[in-house]
Amino acid sequence: MNYEKLLEGKRVFVTTGSQGIGKAIAILFAKQGATVCVGGIDRERLGESIQEIQEIQPKSKSYYCDLGSPVETEGVCDEIIKDFGGIDILVNTVGVNQRMVAHEVDMDVLEKLMETNYKSGIRCMKKFIPGMLERGYGNIVNISSIHSRMTMPGNLMYAGTKGAVNASARAMALDYADKGIRVNTICPGVILSDFVKNEIFSYPEGKERNDFIHLLEMMQPMKPGTSEDVANAALYLASEMSSYVTGQIIMVDGGASIKAH
Repeated sequence: MNYEKLLEGKRVFVTTGSQGIGKAIAILFAKQGATVCVGGIDRERLGESIQEIQEIQPKSKSYYCDLGSPVETEGVCDEIIKDFGGIDILVNTVGVNQRMVAHEVDMDVLEKLMETNYKSGIRCMKKFIPGMLERGYGNIVNISSIHSRMTMPGNLMYAGTKGAVNASARAMALDYADKGIRVNTICPGVILSDFVKNEIFSYPEGKERNDFIHLLEMMQPMKPGTSEDVANAALYLASEMSSYVTGQIIMVDGGASIKAH
């Protein structure tokens, strides 16, 4: 095993790689020798992201895609198969949220979250797994959320869709364990991603913002994590370092999930 190029020669699709955790994963995987395909819905950020990735791995490519659209999700998978002949590693990174309680749920919004957070990953796997089966090798890493295991008020739909990701991954790991395909899941806790940073700056400067930052810091024994912390865990699961690991859920949460209060 070449620990300097753990993903040498591998083809990877990071479903959302224009910013945050997805971008950190894409860049790290490129540095480890992979050709990386990245999806994204923000054209400007996606362009900036692929430019950075191509400086490391010139053959990498970006694909505009709204993972809330079944047609676009399946279409981008077909494009990648046409361009690269398939992929070796799939990293499902998408996650959107809209807070509601059960009696106020908008069913159209719920379906959008189901399609984006859960079904899009299934659609990608349905497209790419046949090629993995032919080659006798494949690796799937899902980026879920701590909300799938423990949550906060108002996150019914997000927690539910991410919980579905966890449960399906365990079942899939059993389905493909003897066929050379591993399936694992990462549940990040508080991560200072672009999304969280934007939320921080949505509060007025002063007491409100400071109180929110204090809340983030108090949610786990360690300090809030970074996108790179999640990327490092994804590299472990995507590489042969974890060749005997499948069906697992790894909490990358600074100890939040072991904290009683």
